[in-house]
Amino acid sequence: MDLRLPFHLAAGYKSASQRARIASEAWGAENLFCCNCTSNTLRRETANTHVVDFLCPACSDNYQLKSTQRRFGGTITGANYARMMSAVLANRTPHFHLLHYELPSEFIKNLVVIPRFAISPSAIQKRNALGATARRANWIGYVFNLRVVPDLAKIALVREGEIIDRRTARAQFAKIGRIEALRPEQRGWSLDVLRCVELLPSAEFTTDQVYQFVPELSALHPANRHVPEKIRQQLQVLRDRGLLRQLGRGRWLRL
Repeated sequence: MDLRLPFHLAAGYKSASQRARIASEAWGAENLFCCNCTSNTLRRETANTHVVDFLCPACSDNYQLKSTQRRFGGTITGANYARMMSAVLANRTPHFHLLHYELPSEFIKNLVVIPRFAISPSAIQKRNALGATARRANWIGYVFNLRVVPDLAKIALVREGEIIDRRTARAQFAKIGRIEALRPEQRGWSLDVLRCVELLPSAEFTTDQVYQFVPELSALHPANRHVPEKIRQQLQVLRDRGLLRQLGRGRWLRL
């Protein structure tokens, strides 16, 4: 993997965002690989393809690449809220590559892939509608809240300028992929509880410790009035998916 972005390909463009897009997409066509299978290449999709930048030629998984000179913060601004939420609920979102590069070196500092099945409905937050006088009056965008994505689902391909072994990345992808078969609504709860478990100070924990996140989970799922019961259920789901081990009554180990 070559960590230098080919900004020379965008020399004729004045817009910084355009130059970054051209350089990062050209780089991706030469360097990105599929985490879902053994394909070491991704095929670049036709320009202007809606929300898809790359396609795996072996398993047909879709990927979207987002790049920034700054580190990715807690959120990513997206386009149409209704369309994105519909895609999440129908399992039609692409996997997301998040690429962080530095200037003037033009080198990639960090690259993370977030699998599509790790994007829960609670991570897609509605923005306020545009005003009646706006060009796209009443249009509603969304914000992708990265803070509610479990760390296990943020799969590093490059970390602080160091290339991560592909086998390691694919193994982590396969591990979080154990929840893919769950329905999107249930999977969202599983992801939210897993993230809470990751925030605990020790890999070994109790159900009572997870209850401290009841207010936060209630805010993410305001229609649910039985959050403690839902926590217990999801701990069992995560156990059955091989992400937790039950050590005894109310005692767990994060794997």
